[in-house]
Amino acid sequence: MPTDIHFLQHALRIGKRNLGRTWPNPSVGCVLVKDGQVVTTAITAETGRPHAETQALEIAGEHARGATAFVSLEPCAHHGQTPPCAQALIDAGIVRVVVAAHDHDPRVAGKGIVMLRAAGIEVIETFLPEAAAQHAGFFRRITHGMPRVIMKLATSEDGQMADVSGRERWITGERARMHGHTLRNRVDAVLTGIGTVLADDPLMNVRLPGVRHDRLVRVVADRHLRLPLESQLVRTAKKQATWVITSTDAVEQAASHATDLRECGVKLIALEDPLLRPRAILEALGKEGITRLLVEAGPALSTAFLEERLVDRLYWYRAPVLLGNTGQSAITALHSQLAQHAASTTIRIGDDRCDIIELPTCLPV
Repeated sequence: MPTDIHFLQHALRIGKRNLGRTWPNPSVGCVLVKDGQVVTTAITAETGRPHAETQALEIAGEHARGATAFVSLEPCAHHGQTPPCAQALIDAGIVRVVVAAHDHDPRVAGKGIVMLRAAGIEVIETFLPEAAAQHAGFFRRITHGMPRVIMKLATSEDGQMADVSGRERWITGERARMHGHTLRNRVDAVLTGIGTVLADDPLMNVRLPGVRHDRLVRVVADRHLRLPLESQLVRTAKKQATWVITSTDAVEQAASHATDLRECGVKLIALEDPLLRPRAILEALGKEGITRLLVEAGPALSTAFLEERLVDRLYWYRAPVLLGNTGQSAITALHSQLAQHAASTTIRIGDDRCDIIELPTCLPV
């Protein structure tokens, strides 16, 4: 029904607000409606609980009895750290539930709907593509043990990623860089390589007016454990999560430095793979609960992810400048290949343009 779609889309808009902040759980939106009027709305809390449904029911109290619940994801049916949301809806006297997407978690996977119907509650399964897209990172981690990946590239018109002449630190303009911060604001973690850290000493946080993203994890791929103690990432590690993905050999060979990093608040994730291949990185982050990853790295790491077809969406910012041999080639080998994929959307941001490209990956959703 058109009214159902309207309230479901409202639930999706609410759920979108906490994307990147609820991992390892999905960010779910819930709208309670009674007699055509919204009783209350709720969203999964930061850190992943309480869930949206239980918060909405608590706010509504007795007004929830006889209401319809619109949820962006099927209510959970399992006992975890909290009781099942499906049971909470039953106990509160909800008479109708409209869901926008099935939960892929095998502990749920339709069981929430079965539980609700067994209690005499009408359940309408109105699956929306935008709901599947919003929860795609959660689904990817549940089904494949890896997060969904988006990548940001900022290059000149001739495909150069960085001006190594020392004249300019940035290629794109300030508005394009702020747009990049909106990408960070919707993910669980941002990944870069040690080369970028050594060259730029980035902070890798969200710097938007009036916006905080304290749950964002800064991740550095560092094969030889070279992350400097005086870097901004290390100096702020106790305030904002900083993880280093390295190899077990590097930790053993640089044991003293590893100890110093840990004492500064840095979390070390040591892999048996000394090359830190992209799939191994993603599997490690998936085990830690990361569902949505932004790769914001230099040419080598970016190319490795693209070559292994592990990028779902590419945001390609291009400035109207030519750097020639003063720049660092971004993804030369893949430039023509990427050019074959038409941008699903192209936006102008000041003097720069951003092509948003949906890439075919080696993994389904």
